[in-house]
Amino acid sequence: MTRAEGPATTDDFRLLLGHFPTGVVAVTAIHAARPVGLVVGSFFSISLRPPLIGFGINNTSTSWPLISAGRTFSVNVLAADQDHVSRALAATGPDKFADLSWHASEAGSPVIDGSLAYLDCDLHASHNAGDHLLIIGLVRRFRHLRSAAPLVFFRRGYWSLSSTPDSTQSTGECLD
Repeated sequence: MTRAEGPATTDDFRLLLGHFPTGVVAVTAIHAARPVGLVVGSFFSISLRPPLIGFGINNTSTSWPLISAGRTFSVNVLAADQDHVSRALAATGPDKFADLSWHASEAGSPVIDGSLAYLDCDLHASHNAGDHLLIIGLVRRFRHLRSAAPLVFFRRGYWSLSSTPDSTQSTGECLD
């Protein structure tokens, strides 16, 4: 086993954390009548009652201020065959949705076609956390769209799980 000598650098820390696989989600909203979005690899559940989810956003994100302005957003759980979606939303530019197919959720946020599931959320809280913001969303409704392997990010690359457990079709509306 090797370890860096002396103080760990940011690159060392990123390399170490890259040994932990994460699912990939797309956070989307409508701003000024246009779809906006970004990709997140640090998505997690927080609470069942009330239904809360969380994710981290880099403080330098130019997309998050647009998404958060409306106080509602969707979290799209990406499938293994959607690495192109992740790449498109991770890029900079005025129209990240140019080559993406989507439809509006019940709340009006973009649901990316082919996603495994989505959650419509209200912005519940935002906390400063170093060079990131910790975002907490209150889930208002959710829908399972298809059963397939999820998109996974591991060691600076996209991966797929070779098999996925059967999942129960779920649709719901969360009540306060």
